[in-house]
Amino acid sequence: MTARRDAFVLAVLLFGVATAAGAQGREGGYGWPAAGLAVAGDLSAVIGPVDNDAFFNYTDYEQNALRLARLRLVAEWRPATRLSFVTEIRAESSDALDAAAWYVRWEPFGDALRIQAGRVPPVIGAYARRAYGRDQFGFAPPVPYQYLTSLRPDALPLTIDDVLDMRGRGWRPIYPVGDHTIGPGVPLVSGLRWDTGVQASWHQGRIEIAGAITQGAPSVPVVEETNDGVQVSGRIGVALPFGATVGFSGASGRWIERAALDAMPAGGSRKSTQSLIGVDAEVGRGRWLIRGEWLWNTFEVPLAGAPYLDTDPFARLGSGGGYVEGRYRPHPRWQLALGAGTLQFDRVARFRDGALMTWDAPVTRLEGVLSYRVTRHLDVRGGWQYNWRDGGRVKERGYPNIGLLYWF
Repeated sequence: MTARRDAFVLAVLLFGVATAAGAQGREGGYGWPAAGLAVAGDLSAVIGPVDNDAFFNYTDYEQNALRLARLRLVAEWRPATRLSFVTEIRAESSDALDAAAWYVRWEPFGDALRIQAGRVPPVIGAYARRAYGRDQFGFAPPVPYQYLTSLRPDALPLTIDDVLDMRGRGWRPIYPVGDHTIGPGVPLVSGLRWDTGVQASWHQGRIEIAGAITQGAPSVPVVEETNDGVQVSGRIGVALPFGATVGFSGASGRWIERAALDAMPAGGSRKSTQSLIGVDAEVGRGRWLIRGEWLWNTFEVPLAGAPYLDTDPFARLGSGGGYVEGRYRPHPRWQLALGAGTLQFDRVARFRDGALMTWDAPVTRLEGVLSYRVTRHLDVRGGWQYNWRDGGRVKERGYPNIGLLYWF
């Protein structure tokens, strides 16, 4: 698998450079209209060191975000003035093609009101709608959108001690109820997957309001319904007069799969709601652009082992995470970006001895990236990322990385 992945990364690098050399004279980018059809795409590749023990950059796609090649194609077909069909096809490293997005868009009153149905963009926060391409400063998604906690939607603990035993092992937690195989945990919000349902947004002047009803949860978007209930999410954004925007968002949905809840011992709780609220902000002045987010999150986790056999218990596991990042352009071809992120977890009491500890290992990340625009459509980037956490097999690790982004 490693050899195939490295070969794919190298092929994308070579193809991107060769294609960019032939596209230097073309104006614009990110799509062209033709008979109601707009097509866009990008090629990106990141090469960093092999990581087989720390997994700080492991994603819910079970990929290393710092050792990854990606091809994206986005198409919009507009058969009528106010109706369009949008899809995104994605391939990552050695994986097969994936329809990451597909939805129909209706604008009954122009672009002031937009209704979308299918596998739709999220309304929570700001990052997930700019997760790829030129607008992403660093190589890996911000910590709240990428770093895997020790919780799983398909496998459940019997007691809180089972959760504490998995601290810092989000890339391979295992639990006694449900799926007994080793599998990845979930992030606070999945920044790489979109949920399936209906979404509506409205904007007027400086105000934008968006809401959605979908099948999954912020941490577990789905294509086919796997749980009981739906997710309700929304965001209100305000554009301020001095070049800044601020947004407030929230979501609530069932995050645990029905099959895992059905595997609970008799009398076990079925509470499985993920609740999240967040604030995001961005300000740009001249050569500077600074933005950040903070998310407050709670997972309901049912418990059915001793001492809970005669009750209907569940744990509310709270966490908070955020990031801040800034970009400075001293020259049109050069860009320097710096970022910091963290994920913090509430303390709980261990059953066997009453000791208080965070239910997962807190993590902190710093990253710096220097970018150079070789041509109108090709960026080359190099950077360094460093991570710390209070638990797990490896408690800190730094990663040098180099990559490119070509868009068309």
